[in-house]
Amino acid sequence: PTTPRNASFPNEPGKTLTLSAVPSILLLGAGRVGRAIALDLATSHKLIVADKSPSALQTLQAELPSLEIVPIDLTAPESLTQVAHGAELIVMALPGSIGYRVLAHLVRLGKKIVDISFFPEDPYSLAELARSTGAIVVVDAGVAPGLSNLILGYELSQMPIESFVCYVGGLPVERPWPFQYKAPFSPEDVIEEYTRPVRQRIGGRLVVKPPLSEVELVEIPPLGLLEAFNTDGLRTLLRTTQVPTLIEKTLRYPGHVEYMQVLKQTGFFSQEPIEVEGHLIIPRQVSLALLQKSWAMRPEEADLTVMKIHLRTEGGTTITYTLVDQADWQRRISSMARTTGYTCAAIATWLIEQASLPPGIYAPEEIAGLSGCFSYIINYLADRRVVLKRQADAA
Repeated sequence: PTTPRNASFPNEPGKTLTLSAVPSILLLGAGRVGRAIALDLATSHKLIVADKSPSALQTLQAELPSLEIVPIDLTAPESLTQVAHGAELIVMALPGSIGYRVLAHLVRLGKKIVDISFFPEDPYSLAELARSTGAIVVVDAGVAPGLSNLILGYELSQMPIESFVCYVGGLPVERPWPFQYKAPFSPEDVIEEYTRPVRQRIGGRLVVKPPLSEVELVEIPPLGLLEAFNTDGLRTLLRTTQVPTLIEKTLRYPGHVEYMQVLKQTGFFSQEPIEVEGHLIIPRQVSLALLQKSWAMRPEEADLTVMKIHLRTEGGTTITYTLVDQADWQRRISSMARTTGYTCAAIATWLIEQASLPPGIYAPEEIAGLSGCFSYIINYLADRRVVLKRQADAA
């Protein structure tokens, strides 16, 4: 069908969207992660999915015949208001380029929202608006940021933490030459990771470091040695916690970072135009077009999500969390979609079924210490074979 079951959507502005059965949860975004969220939430909730792509929606509805779908321009405020009306909770799985605009509009509507758009803007700039409209928002509800934040937030609710070091990355099972890498999300976002200055807290002081720096080898059984390097992924943790040392590094197969350093140093990631045979070109756009093809992950290719977190308490105890997750071949869900999407679905389900939060903007670390929250989410993930291992070693 070209329109949602039990719904009609106008192609022209000023017309009215009508839904004969308003769902409990509205999901915005039918991409790779959105699909994983939909397949999960549709088993226990009434669900409607909205996206700008009719073909993506129709493909998803073919898998979930009971699903309601709405093709919509999510950046059009009137249409967004119409489709959001009556939804008890809204899940945002949108590109970061439009995430903040959509979230701001939904906050004005006073909605309950869980977001994984990872937009660059400051979500707390919407905090006062959320409190005034009654909106309840959990941002950065993915794997990292997201699950990693939940871990730190929970441990902080139990004891003072002196140091948090997170190693995390998405990897292909096969290691294709030369980059030994496939992008489980947009290559543009990967290049942004490799070029954005890195913010960390060391000894209680905010420090800024170059991306791709301080390369080290990390042992991750059963994969063996992986290389880790600085990227800017701490986001809200630098604001919401006072942990003296906060570090996050990206994991790749050994050798990958050197190729990226060569490309960056040579100027392939630059956004400054250069003249080539009388034409101005932007090197990053050319690199992106080439890497898009090289890094594209085909449906038959499997991936891994790897995360290792080291926490040190003020008493000297070291706590280690380890996650090694694999793609779901049977359901064609990548590991990155599983770990990101299921964490988001777990937070959404907890928020709609069990939580009672005052209006405002929340990061995952701010809810992790609430009664029953962390165990609910960890058990939810374990039921879907996303399993965290925790080990504590006394000083």
